Amino acid sequence: MSSIEVQPVVNRRDLRRFVKFPWRVYRDDPNWVPPLIAERTEYLDPAKGPFQKHADVALFFARRGREVVGTIAAFVNHRLVERSGQPEGGFGFFEVINEYAVAERLLDAACAWLRAQGMSLVRGPTSFTNNEYPGVLIEGAGCPPVMLEAHTPPYYKDFLERYGMAKDHDLFAWRAFRSQIGEELENIPPELCRVADVARQKARVTIRKVRLEEWDREVATARYLFNTTLSHLAEHVPLTEDEFRRLAGQLRPFLDPDLALFAEVDGKEVGFCIAIPDINRVLIHLNGRLFPLGWLKIGRYIRQVDVASFKLMGILEEYRRRGIDALLYLETIRAFFAKGYEWLDGSLTSEYNPAINLIAQRLGAECYKRYRLYQMELDAR
Repeated sequence: MSSIEVQPVVNRRDLRRFVKFPWRVYRDDPNWVPPLIAERTEYLDPAKGPFQKHADVALFFARRGREVVGTIAAFVNHRLVERSGQPEGGFGFFEVINEYAVAERLLDAACAWLRAQGMSLVRGPTSFTNNEYPGVLIEGAGCPPVMLEAHTPPYYKDFLERYGMAKDHDLFAWRAFRSQIGEELENIPPELCRVADVARQKARVTIRKVRLEEWDREVATARYLFNTTLSHLAEHVPLTEDEFRRLAGQLRPFLDPDLALFAEVDGKEVGFCIAIPDINRVLIHLNGRLFPLGWLKIGRYIRQVDVASFKLMGILEEYRRRGIDALLYLETIRAFFAKGYEWLDGSLTSEYNPAINLIAQRLGAECYKRYRLYQMELDAR
């Protein structure tokens, strides 16, 4: 058997091989959702990706002879290092054939690069941030992931732990079917409805839909609320304007204004709750390409989407405990029923945010997927 060689991505040809490698890992997996090749290539391009403006990134791929057998990214998010005060780096885009020796060589390359940058800890895998495809799948491989969720083979967990990585924290995906909620919302906890009624009557709250005709302003407002309402979480790094606009731009073609709501008090936006028709129910049919027939397929498959996913939710701290969150949840669920969706996803929630997980449980949702992020001291090897 020929030896394994790990080398950095240094040109467009290398980058294309890096981006297209996962098709080998998942070619027999019916639940894998291929990313759009053009979008992924642009995201990883150091001249175009918004993350690279405040981070150092190294991409590596492993090959045996001329054959690519694995990929990994190592990166230092300088904004995270500044926020945490810890010299920690990250790894991601970790894809590998079912051979531990290949995984070990890739992880060695990533860790060596991070040590050279002065890092003493590594966390991951993420797609640069915890907002897109974080972790490896621990439970729930029996159905496709929803948008922005990872889908990985079971041996990734084994490889990372064999290498010496330990659990950092878990992330959860929740779902509730129409039958669980009840067509008349009869299975919603009564206290949640009472709290929402109080908010509607006494907190001077109004709920409005997103205004697509004022897109730039709405995105700026959503970014402010997103960053501010998550600032208490230790792992949250505020998204830059470019990063958030990229994320919002990905979602915009599929956005349903009836499922994207802002809460206002005296005309001021104080909270938001955004659910999106699940893009992955379309992407799973495109094999990573919009051309030449992808746009035609989108038109056909978008009408068949029966899943909506809670993706963004937050209330400014000074307006919490007034029932505004309950009101936003109920208004979104009512829109979900009116639109005819079959089940509602909520993802991803962190084990570091027990309040949101408790709300999901009280709404009768089931935890149907679990993801794990890992960490390791770099001097451990």
